[in-house]
Amino acid sequence: MSKEHLSRAEFLGLIGGATIGVTFLPGAQELLGEVAPDLDVDDADAATLPYISVARGHSLNGSHVAKLTRTAIDNLGGMGRFVHKGDWVVVKPNIYGPRTPAQACTTNPTVVATVVREALKAGARKVTVMDNPCGGGALESYKKSGISSAVSKAGGKIVVMSGSRFKTYRIPKGSSIKTWPVYRDIMECDVLIDVPIAKNHGGAVVTGACKGLMGCCENMGGLHDKNRGLSVNIPDLVRLMRPDLTVVDGTRARVRNGPGGTDLGSVRKRYTVLASRDPVAADAYTAKYLLGISPAAVPHLKNAATLKLGRIDLARLSIKKVTV
Repeated sequence: MSKEHLSRAEFLGLIGGATIGVTFLPGAQELLGEVAPDLDVDDADAATLPYISVARGHSLNGSHVAKLTRTAIDNLGGMGRFVHKGDWVVVKPNIYGPRTPAQACTTNPTVVATVVREALKAGARKVTVMDNPCGGGALESYKKSGISSAVSKAGGKIVVMSGSRFKTYRIPKGSSIKTWPVYRDIMECDVLIDVPIAKNHGGAVVTGACKGLMGCCENMGGLHDKNRGLSVNIPDLVRLMRPDLTVVDGTRARVRNGPGGTDLGSVRKRYTVLASRDPVAADAYTAKYLLGISPAAVPHLKNAATLKLGRIDLARLSIKKVTV
């Protein structure tokens, strides 16, 4: 059975991420077993391509950042490996309130716009971009970050998450959270591309692809429940929503006062964009090489690896690094 012949919602339903009232399809659990880092069961390129693709450069100029982003994606097999003709693609950046790119709280708009362009070039019928900012209103945050203008110029569409499109989904067997309300577009699109920025977080240690999935949810505050906490709840979100592709903006990294600090003294220029099919591995690389934090010191990443939701053993992974 190939994911290519299923909608994202149908495929996630096979592993248990179905809406309330929907049961597993016959034989689904036997077919897929535990949720594994590689959900593309028919991806013939997986054995020959790097697990993580890293592009490093020397400038924050827009054209150079776009080249870094394209290079990271191309060396992972190209956008056509993930997006096919007629697909509906959702791009999920990290947007923390009304912040500028220099403050390194929100994903670089050029990285986001480049992902949108590459998805459209690969044949996507539409590309929508959305997040649920926790530090301010969506429209103001989209505008201040520069993402709204950049996405529009790239041919994508900005979407404000409205309450009417949040829906409660069952999280796969073995999770701590049994159900959670998630924006329907995240579950119903054909391809989900997670595009976080590299930054630290006072509670979760690192904000990245995995924690960024909280921005797809309603009642984000409830995910901080003291009886479970982010270290357990974030892996559950990975079980439910697992992105098809993660592209990390490491052009600037916020090494202190994250996730919403505005001081420039906590920002480091890393001139890096990386990509992986595994959001856990992408966050592990981000933590170690962009933030100077051991992946094993990030509780939700350590738990995700223990649950076999992704890899943090970077020394054993195929990582392609190029300088642009």
